[in-house]
Amino acid sequence: MKRILFTIFGALLGLCLATSTLYAAAPIRVDCGKGDTISATLAHLAQTGNTRGVTIFVKGTCKENITIGAFDHLIIQGSPIATIQDASNGTAPVVFIFSSYDVTLQGFTINGGAGGVNCAFNSYCTLNLNTIQQSAGAGVRFGSSHGILQSNNMLNNTGQGVLVVNNGNVAAFSNQITNNGGTGIDVFADSYMFASSNTIQNNGVGIRARDNSVLRADTLTISDNRQDGVRLESGAVASFGGADLITGNDGNGVAVHDLAFASFVTDGSENISGNQAQPDVACYPQFSATRGAGAVGGTTNCNEPSSPAQKK
Repeated sequence: MKRILFTIFGALLGLCLATSTLYAAAPIRVDCGKGDTISATLAHLAQTGNTRGVTIFVKGTCKENITIGAFDHLIIQGSPIATIQDASNGTAPVVFIFSSYDVTLQGFTINGGAGGVNCAFNSYCTLNLNTIQQSAGAGVRFGSSHGILQSNNMLNNTGQGVLVVNNGNVAAFSNQITNNGGTGIDVFADSYMFASSNTIQNNGVGIRARDNSVLRADTLTISDNRQDGVRLESGAVASFGGADLITGNDGNGVAVHDLAFASFVTDGSENISGNQAQPDVACYPQFSATRGAGAVGGTTNCNEPSSPAQKK
């Protein structure tokens, strides 16, 4: 199933990029080493009404904070790689995207800022092959927006590596989320995260889902975080689809708190064991619930009633 889902999302990513080319004129080239800026290019496009189907190739180090508003099918790509450096002294996101459909940011190192990339207000954002680091807040934030994170590095941010909030909906594949001061991935306030093949290490909590949010996970490596590997709170629901390795965290492997629910496949492919706080899968009062917690390879205090089939 996870291979099918990965293939589907890969196809969607390819479709987004292919669809963008249907509207595109000739690519625009920005050389920050020669005094060009991405912001001036975007402002000119907005002034001329050319906000649909644009590809911008960027080279050099761009010392600026970029705002992208009301664009449709926009690709901004390092050529082949480039850097965007905060120029706000940590008071603004390095890249702020709002009210835009199908914005792709690819091949950048993004340094500093109040946040690295903020995708907000009903936008759809694709981040691919970026390094996002050293922000004063979240490396990447999706607020009331959707998108795809694929093959990025989110590291050394003061806040979360990835924050999905206020009905956000994100699919994350093959990312490295490491050494962040806050949670690796924080899914908050009626939001949804599908996470596959990510490595989440040396953060506060590895993944935190709360306030009626949903986490679907498989093939994750969650290790060596300073608190729990996964923490579920306040009506959150999580399903672990197989081949997850959750080990070596200072807290529990999976901590299920008030009114939260977790389900685990029972085919023996889950490995949630060897965490510092025991048990590895922990049910906390009150009203936590699990299914399959006894089949993860580690310890648990979760009590599950036998199904009618098991009683026979």
